This record gives sequence, C-alpha cells and structure tokens, in this order.
Amino acid sequence: MKRHRPVRAWIGKPHTDPAELCGPRGLVEEVLSGEPEEPEAAGDDAFFASLMTPERLARIDAVIEARLQSVTAILDRLVDPHNVAAILRTGEGMGLCAVHVVPGADRDAFAHRKVTQDAHKWIDVVHHDSGASAARFLAARGFAVFAGHLERGARPPADLPVDRPVALLFGHEHEGPSRETLDSCDGTFRIPMAGFTQSFNVSVAAGIALSQICAARRAFLKKPGDLDVPRKQAFRSRYLRLGAKLARRLPAHSKVP
Repeated sequence: MKRHRPVRAWIGKPHTDPAELCGPRGLVEEVLSGEPEEPEAAGDDAFFASLMTPERLARIDAVIEARLQSVTAILDRLVDPHNVAAILRTGEGMGLCAVHVVPGADRDAFAHRKVTQDAHKWIDVVHHDSGASAARFLAARGFAVFAGHLERGARPPADLPVDRPVALLFGHEHEGPSRETLDSCDGTFRIPMAGFTQSFNVSVAAGIALSQICAARRAFLKKPGDLDVPRKQAFRSRYLRLGAKLARRLPAHSKVP
C-alpha cells in the first residue's frame, strides 16, 4: 500500500529560510564568529544594519510596513500571567505596535517571558492603573474602545466599526470588566459560540477578535500598516539594535545549517 506523507499545516507565515526558525537570527557570518568593532556613534543605524544579512533587513522592513498603531488591546487585571504573555505574543504577531496592560495581583515575569518568546521586546507595553483609565487614555487619542463582555447587546467582532482606531479590552478571567470600565468604553463585544461551552479562554478570544479586527482595519486602510515615516524610522532603529543583541546572544553551535 502506498503511504502518503501527512499534509503539513502552517500556522502563520511559513519561513523558507531555516535560520528564521531559530528566532531573531540574520547576522552576517563575520559577526557570529567574532567580536565586531563598536560603532563610533550610538545612533549610527548604518553600523547595526551592516551586521545584518540582506534577508534579515528585508524582514525588518516588511514587519515595519505591516505595523498597525490604530489597533490595540487592553489587558485588564488578567489573573493568569500566561494569558497576558500569550496575548502579547499574539498582538506582536498580528502587527500591533502596543498593548496596554493593567497589572493583576500576580506578576510572574518568568512566565511572561517564557510564553512571549521575547515578543514583548518588539512592541510597546503600556501600563495603566485601571481598565477605566486605560479606556479613557485611548479614547482621548481617537480610539473606539470595546470591552469583551457576555451580555445580550454585545456585538460580534466582525460588526465593530473599523473606520477609526479600535481598542479591544479583555477583562479579568472570572469577574470580567468592572462597571466603571464598561461605562468608559464605547460598547461591548463577544465572540459567537457554536458549542456548549459559554466562552473561550481569554488568550484564545483575543487571538480570534484581534485577527478579525486587524484584517478589517487593513482592508479599510487598503494597506498593511499605518505608520508615518518618523515612526517607521524609530521602529527600524529599535529593531536593528534589538535584532543584533538577541542574535548575538545565541551560541554559535545553535546555528541551523
């Protein structure tokens, strides 16, 4: 009987370069095998770019072109630090520029880093004292803020308006958003359920909702990202330095042939 190879399903973008599978690689061989000279000026982007392969530079530029500053998430007092970390990782993968966090009682930095796989280094993490203050902060900057909430009038993510910047708030896993937080938002949303369970895990819900909002926002903009030139330059400078620092941290024997 003829055996068939299993079909490999890719989650996200497949990488044709095996080195990309090891994380932030892409340094030139001279750098990986020795100590480069330090730049004459700390602000010299050209120096850090010279450490990168053309493929890595192209990847950095492609990521920057797809960054969305007009979509963000608010994580309001989430109990499980793994949920916070997973949503940060999802947000970075979706192309967000920032995620807003209201700390809960438990702060497990190790768990965050373990799950994010350094994703939080590539986006901004903005802290707030409460969900209400985070909602008001973003509303003052032109965002429509919608809180995830299990109520009859909550709208599915696909029905939320995307003709202006959008922020999705994900509240405490057991209590949900506070009344003050809900009153500070423009409305609520919920993900339609087709099974017997009442709700998704918050990190799964964030992935579903953010995926739909990011796709709809990009379709409205008719382009993958919305950064202006100064913001693109700032991100490129940050990513060049961070990419070089993280890649140099890996031992030489871990390189993929």
